[in-house]
Order: sequence, then structure tokens, then C-alpha cells
Amino acid sequence: MIINSPVKSMPLNSGGFDKRHQAGVSLIEILITLLILAIGLLGLAALQGFSLQTGQASYQRTQAVNIAYEVADYARANRSTASVFKLNELAAELAVRRLPAGLATVARTDDEVTVIVTWTDGRLEDLEAVPVREEKIVTRI
Repeated sequence: MIINSPVKSMPLNSGGFDKRHQAGVSLIEILITLLILAIGLLGLAALQGFSLQTGQASYQRTQAVNIAYEVADYARANRSTASVFKLNELAAELAVRRLPAGLATVARTDDEVTVIVTWTDGRLEDLEAVPVREEKIVTRI
């Protein structure tokens, strides 16, 4: 005697479609993935550019502070012979070498030296008014 067993059907997946009909990834899914990837890469490029800009600004500010302290240290080391002319000459030479459009001025009283270092932000030259940055230190000698 042959017993007929009930025919088992293929289970349906959660979307209600038979797995045999799912052939691959559709073109619209690929396009959406590429769009998301492109937006992410553009964001990374913008972040890299911003990082370079802030790094350059930080470098220039560090150079300005170093120039000011070098001039102040020179004035302290040579109290009797360091005239305002010599200090201005030293400061101007350092500023021109290390900063874009760098200028430095020194004012001296009997017991104080004031050093002001200014430079332009070279990254923003295409603007009508290029920002001028300034660092100022006042120290006793």
C-alpha cells in the first residue's frame, strides 16, 4: 500500500516572495548606494580641507609667538646694548622670513619691551579685505 504524503511547499520569506524569484540587487539599490557613498566622500574631502586650513593658521600663529619671544629674549639677554633700532631690525627680519607679509614692531621703555607681530592670512587672498592677524606680547626685561 502506498501512502501519499502531503506535498511540502517552499516557505515564503518575510517579504512574501518566493526566494527563487529574488535574482540579485536591483539597479535602483546600486544607484542609492553610490549616491550615499559619494556624499560621504565629499564630506571627507571637505573635512580634510578644513583641517589643512586650521593647521596652517595654527602654524602661522605659532611662528608669530616664537618671533615675539625671540625678540624679547634677545632684549633680556642684551639689556644694555639692545636698542630699539636693533630690536626692530631683528623682529622685522624674522617676521619677513617666517610669515606671509609679516611685519614686527618693537617698543621699549626702561623696564618693558612690547613686541607686535602682524601678518596676513595668505589663504584668503581672493577676498576684498584680507584679514590681518596680530600677536602682541609685553614683557619686563
